[in-house]
Amino acid sequence: MQRCDVCLDLDRFSDDRWKLSIKADLTDEYSFQFESSRLGDSVDAGCENCSIVKRGLELISRNLSLFDVSQIYRGRFILQPDSPLEVEILNEEEKKEYEEGEEFEATGCARVQFYTLPGKDLGCRGGTGPFSNARDVLPELSAEKCSSIAFDWITRCRTDHEACTATEVEANNLPRRLLDLKQREGAAVALVETQDDAHCHVGQDRGLSVQYATLSHCWGKAHVIQTTKENLALRMQGIEWAHLPKTFQDAITIVRALDIRFLWIDSLCIVQDDVQDWKEESVRMAIIYSNGYINIAATGASDSRGGCLSPRSLKHVIPTCDVRSFAINVPKDPQESIIFVRPSLERTHQRYSSRRRSELDLPDSQTVPLLSRAWVFQERHLAPRTLHFHPSEMIMECKSSLCCECSGLDNVVARVRNPTPNVESTDRADLFTAWFDVVEEYSKLRLTRQSDRLPALTGVASVFQRKIGCGYLAGIWKDDIARSILWDVTRYECIRSERSVRRHVSAPTWSWASLTLDNEGSGIMFPAGHDDTFRVDDQFRFVDTDVPFAATDLSIVGAKFVLLHGLSATATAHPRSPEDAAWKDLVLVFEQDVEDAVLVTAMEMDFDCTWKSPNHCPLKVGCTVYCLLVGNKINTDWESGQRTQYQCALVLRQSVANVCLFERVGVISIVGHSGIFQRKDELSFKLI
Repeated sequence: MQRCDVCLDLDRFSDDRWKLSIKADLTDEYSFQFESSRLGDSVDAGCENCSIVKRGLELISRNLSLFDVSQIYRGRFILQPDSPLEVEILNEEEKKEYEEGEEFEATGCARVQFYTLPGKDLGCRGGTGPFSNARDVLPELSAEKCSSIAFDWITRCRTDHEACTATEVEANNLPRRLLDLKQREGAAVALVETQDDAHCHVGQDRGLSVQYATLSHCWGKAHVIQTTKENLALRMQGIEWAHLPKTFQDAITIVRALDIRFLWIDSLCIVQDDVQDWKEESVRMAIIYSNGYINIAATGASDSRGGCLSPRSLKHVIPTCDVRSFAINVPKDPQESIIFVRPSLERTHQRYSSRRRSELDLPDSQTVPLLSRAWVFQERHLAPRTLHFHPSEMIMECKSSLCCECSGLDNVVARVRNPTPNVESTDRADLFTAWFDVVEEYSKLRLTRQSDRLPALTGVASVFQRKIGCGYLAGIWKDDIARSILWDVTRYECIRSERSVRRHVSAPTWSWASLTLDNEGSGIMFPAGHDDTFRVDDQFRFVDTDVPFAATDLSIVGAKFVLLHGLSATATAHPRSPEDAAWKDLVLVFEQDVEDAVLVTAMEMDFDCTWKSPNHCPLKVGCTVYCLLVGNKINTDWESGQRTQYQCALVLRQSVANVCLFERVGVISIVGHSGIFQRKDELSFKLI
């Protein structure tokens, strides 16, 4: 039989016209473009594959209105190893680029998947063919169905994943309070003190611990039911079902279906107006979430009213559409629907399996609000298992793998974004690098109170500290201070928000936690931390600090200092031209005595703010700054192979309050052959 020249028989090995690309999760993707008119001609010529695709696209167009199949369109066949066929319809801009022969990253106005159900085989089409197996995603999930799926995932996790069962829960490591979900007359649940409740110590003499679940949820702007000093006694008598918001009700229903008696919810299990109680429990987050059996995540809810068990939809596409599948009858067997078509869940999967997302994706705050919140970061990464109630499908991430309802994540090796930080390594260098990954991801997330920037990471930091075994300095490790303190700010032109990156007073200026990162997507990066050529300068060293070394000590507020020593050069801040004195055009001007002349060198620096924050510039025109040399790196030109040495330095200014103290204002990379640091003195700087 002659090969179809439109779909290439949906066999990526049959023709070298299949284009290979590497996805963000480092898996392979093969694609081949087609035109709708040629697809129709191929159907008329008898290609069964093209016929199935054409009918599937018509079903999606007619039922979900993602695109108009009656108009001329272009698309791509997409094949991925061990995954069903996907077809992407290109949008108008991509169609234009396609016509002009340009390279582009397709994001598509619609992407759909063609699949068969497990056990429904029709020759080569079931199992491993282009229309391979996937599981259905129900339009709406019940607690019973949820618990059935989750039981299977949890059982496999506990049986097969050594990393997920490595830590045994100790009875005395229970949270101070838990919600007892046992059915009782007149109340849905009751708050109990675990030290005093006999059911929390069942089996303790046999070394067994009580299982409990935790809840990750967005408080949002809606009022959240809370425990206070005034109502604590009433909460322990019982809380009526009607008084609980939908997210709490759904979580309780799910946890009961999983046959777990106790649940921890922050707003109810911590006395919210008791500063001491909040402080004691917040520093125990690592214990609370690490020792939990399962963490329930209301991923798609923006506040406590959103719930977990809601109708499914794809929120990352415009317009939002339902997650529904439609049967396509195969001509060979019209009595049995064996191939289904539905909107692709690829974008949902990418959010969990990789760090990178398409710039055209809607921000997390609109699609998955929970994943945009900083407090939730440690909850996800500390819990042995987190069950996400994503708007599209249920997903479970553990320390070893990812699972989802449709099965698309089951075989993904998350090599770009591991489900949890690599804290199992015994190599300190690996742990330091893993910490950079943690901060880079965490710093992009949002906080209601900027003073929580460090407290919201305390749990993860304490886990790292136990492994690393060195002092923790406001988000920076003492034994890796050179690479850590050269942090910088991402500056993306595509950021949608007009809000600024600026200082706040809850952390010292030398800590990345001192910045308010209101631009969704902007964050902290560690260029020296990811550069294998970086070497600490021989003269640079850490001298002293008044920061408490313990990650769980939250007394780091305001002007805590670190004393650093190294080679120093002075410079003056000048505008590029006298006509334009805008601060964003400031450069640092260095003056060097060379025999009988003065060599003047102007260099750019990276400020600790973005170009969108003109009212928060850390420097004034004409002021003097100090550049403290921290280390050196080598840049290699990929075309010529030429190697250039750069000197990496902190840019400091004298504090307005005390000229003996210094504040960080940014970083600078100086070409080594410029001689800026030649014959310079070694100085010590007390940074606040």
